[in-house]
Amino acid sequence: MTPRVFILYALLCIIWGTTWLALKISLNYIPPIFGLGLRFTISSIILWPILLRKKPKINRSSTAMKVYLSFSLLSFVAAYSLTYWGAQFIYSSLASIIWALLPIFVSIIAHFMLPSEPLTLRRFGGGLFGLAGVAFILSSNGGGKEVQMIGVLAIFLAVVLASGPNVYLKKHHKIVNPLHVNVIAQTIAAIVLIPLSFLLEKPMTTIWNSTSIITLVYLAIFGTVITWTIYFWLYNHISVNQISTLGLVPPVFASIIGWIFLGETYGYELFIGGALVLLGVYLIHSRQVPGREGI
Repeated sequence: MTPRVFILYALLCIIWGTTWLALKISLNYIPPIFGLGLRFTISSIILWPILLRKKPKINRSSTAMKVYLSFSLLSFVAAYSLTYWGAQFIYSSLASIIWALLPIFVSIIAHFMLPSEPLTLRRFGGGLFGLAGVAFILSSNGGGKEVQMIGVLAIFLAVVLASGPNVYLKKHHKIVNPLHVNVIAQTIAAIVLIPLSFLLEKPMTTIWNSTSIITLVYLAIFGTVITWTIYFWLYNHISVNQISTLGLVPPVFASIIGWIFLGETYGYELFIGGALVLLGVYLIHSRQVPGREGI
């Protein structure tokens, strides 16, 4: 990993770790789907002039269109909507830990779609550790388990849905420009989410004040424009498994920030469960000993 890649990778981890705080705060003022739609709308408005300035020749092949649509509809629309909605019911740190499962599902899907990245026995065992970690965290909630379970299941499903587009993009990253994927996918998401919010929510109940505006702008610029531009750029420089480990570090920042600013308190179950998740991710991406290949 070159210094430039490492710096951008680290920056991405730090910013995404802080976005959980901004998201949790924004949900107190803006309905989830409407807030998400606004986030992608603002981001798209910022990104389009950058794209057009480069006078792009956008790939309109059927494969490229599938890349744009899969990332937009499955990741930005479906997965993000479920994450926003589910985050209303659980701690921001727990939501980020569940997203740490992303490398597990990416590894499983990559096994079937990317011959160069097979699912080994070590990675399979890592997946079991990760799932056990989430189950352990859920077992600790006591009387609030029913409400927490709703949020957990929503975000767990979001992680599963987001895994496929990540692998599919890596499979075809040579035929699509990262900036094009970013701008087009976010634009489609904004077009879908804003009308959807008026069907499922009451956007007019949004409370506009300095806090809601600051968190929305932060999520749009730092959490979307900057992070996703870096994210898509990384596809041309590191493997899909390395990219998916971006779910590993943000939970650490999210937990610390949630404890400091949101007063989130944790029992030992969260730390043990989180450790199991991180151990699972480590096993998935640690170097396999030559001659000991698994599945």
